[in-house]
Amino acid sequence: MEMDRRNFLKGAGVTAVGAMAAATLGACAPSADAGKKDASAPVSADGEEYLTAETMKKKWSFEIPPEPIAESDIAETIEADVIVVGAGTAGLMTANSAAEEGKNVVVVSASTKPTSRGGSNNAVYCKAFEEQGYEKVPVSQYQKEIFCQMHKVDQRKWYQHYNNSETAMNWTIDLMEKAGYSIDIEIGTPDEEDSLYLQRTAAVGWNLNGQEPPEEGMEVVTGKMQPLLVYELARHLTEDLSGTIYYKNVAEQLVREDENTGRVTAVICKREDGTYAKYVGKNAIVLATGDFSGDRDMMRCFCPETADFVDPKVYDSEPDYDQGFKYGGIYKGQGQKMGLWVGAAWQKSFPNCTMGSYWAPGPRNLYTNHLGLLLDRDGNRYMNEDCIGPMAAENITLLPEKKAYAIWDAGYAKHEAVSGDWTVDSMMTGEEAIAAAVAGWTKTAEGNGQTYVMGDTIEEVIEKLGLPKETIETVNRYNELAEAGVDEDFHKDPQHLHPIAEGPFFGEMCETFGFLTVLGGLNTNVNMQVCDADDKPIPGLYNVGTMVGDMFSGTYTFMIEGANYGMTCVTFGYLTGKYIAENE
Repeated sequence: MEMDRRNFLKGAGVTAVGAMAAATLGACAPSADAGKKDASAPVSADGEEYLTAETMKKKWSFEIPPEPIAESDIAETIEADVIVVGAGTAGLMTANSAAEEGKNVVVVSASTKPTSRGGSNNAVYCKAFEEQGYEKVPVSQYQKEIFCQMHKVDQRKWYQHYNNSETAMNWTIDLMEKAGYSIDIEIGTPDEEDSLYLQRTAAVGWNLNGQEPPEEGMEVVTGKMQPLLVYELARHLTEDLSGTIYYKNVAEQLVREDENTGRVTAVICKREDGTYAKYVGKNAIVLATGDFSGDRDMMRCFCPETADFVDPKVYDSEPDYDQGFKYGGIYKGQGQKMGLWVGAAWQKSFPNCTMGSYWAPGPRNLYTNHLGLLLDRDGNRYMNEDCIGPMAAENITLLPEKKAYAIWDAGYAKHEAVSGDWTVDSMMTGEEAIAAAVAGWTKTAEGNGQTYVMGDTIEEVIEKLGLPKETIETVNRYNELAEAGVDEDFHKDPQHLHPIAEGPFFGEMCETFGFLTVLGGLNTNVNMQVCDADDKPIPGLYNVGTMVGDMFSGTYTFMIEGANYGMTCVTFGYLTGKYIAENE
């Protein structure tokens, strides 16, 4: 399993994204009508190289369904009450939940094993919080996140999670403890209680508790332990609940009755030997197929701001269905495409939200931004540095050449806790930690493939970073403000305002983008039913997990710790299995 957190993608060639966004905004913003566009619309008199109001009505390639797979090509038909497509956290949670209610469940998956990435699972409260002394997360934390998402999210789903996450998480904890694992709580980034950017501790993780990892090479840190959960979910389903999982089955088409107007009754998969199998769900078909970040056209249409941050090799190659934690694009949006082909609409919020961001330069503390001095290419300060990292990173997209620089001194660790990585479960504080931090910066600056520089003077650091000599005036201004204890320029909290005065001095330039996944997809109601352009559920069709529409918008802030896994996978998976059992 690939676990390289340093596999950052260079943000080259993004200058055209603004134009592309303008072009695709008109084409994709009214996405509920995606399936109704006129494919025969006339093109510009000057040719198709120009976009016009008419050419923007043309369909994208992914909207056009392929020819139906003939019944004569189907080698086997397998029936169950519920068919779940995808063996990740969301699909397996749904399958277990439905099976516990007595439903016969079959999971089909393109992967060769249960799959997962990361390991933070959000809950408002749970028995592990109670046992370890953590308080229930107040509703204000979720209201703040909805505000940060510009209210372009479906609040019904957010409060569905808030009201039910404790039940879903306690069920999951019981399962894991019975299997012999222990429960870790991933700490939030500490801040003042009234801070706009406070990230409260709210994520559950898993601990081996002395057991062997379920797969070779698994990185044993709290933020990446989700393989423990998906393997146990798969075991519980197949050994305790008589469910079945068919791996190496790539879903290609859904079957919707009555000439694509009736009930979705089956999914057709291509198997490893090249034959087709039809999986008929008497009660429901549940899609849990992940994101669409590996499809160039879908990214251009629905996520143009970050389409160029996906490595072209990802676009031009087949997906690794077993991919673990890795930066870069993932899947081709097959579930979303299959939904569109049977009449589903796209989510209403535009563009789709990306999880991941520029990793701003300089040392930081878990999800925070660097709290020292940040500069642009011209040596000018450009923001109040006191911010959560992913949101602060949005500023970098507005900078000349999209380049950001940090300058700090050996005394930085005396004032700010640093960790450098969100998988580190404790912050560095105290004299020994300060010495260790400086030693680490020094080692990095002396050359291990990173971008830190070091100098005996600030001027030396400025020169090594390639910044203008006049940058020293910006540093001197910052030091004057710090000495006075008042940031007259950007009004940063005085507790994070400290002179850059103690050598050696350090610097870093950042132009990288940490792309994890793109979120959302099909128009989805609060019961996880996939809906058409009139917001009417398509009978028999559900989706869960990353592909649920209108859950996130704008920036995935990470302030709701483990939000995607905890909400769309654990809580919604648990609730969807119960809903299907009761209502289908």
